[in-house]
Formats: sequence, C-alpha cells, structure tokens
Amino acid sequence: MLSRDDLLYYERRAEEEIARAQAAATAHAVQAHYRLATLYLDRIYPAANDDAADGGELSAPAAPTPRP
Repeated sequence: MLSRDDLLYYERRAEEEIARAQAAATAHAVQAHYRLATLYLDRIYPAANDDAADGGELSAPAAPTPRP
C-alpha cells in the first residue's frame, strides 16, 4: 500500500507528464511522456494493469495516438 506522500507524488508526476505530452513538439516526445504518465498512474491503480494484478512488473502499454 502506498503512503499518502507516495500517492500524491505519483499523481503529481502523472499530471506533469500529461502536460508535457500535450506541449510536446514531436510524436516521439508525445508517446514518451504518455508512457511515463501511464507508469505513474499504474503505481496508483495497479489493478488496472493486468501484469500488476498478477504480481508481475509494470510495463508501459501502447501510448495513445498523438494529436496532429
């Protein structure tokens, strides 16, 4: 179980990565930031990740399609 401080940290980092993805200039950067955000969110909501629910390591799912 995450401490409150850890939860707040991961939540803040996910939000920061989403903001960076939205401001990114290239598709590669958008994908990288969304993947990082997903990893932080998986720490908060591990049951949403099939690997985490099985006790495995977290892995980054495919990033959403970047905006044009």
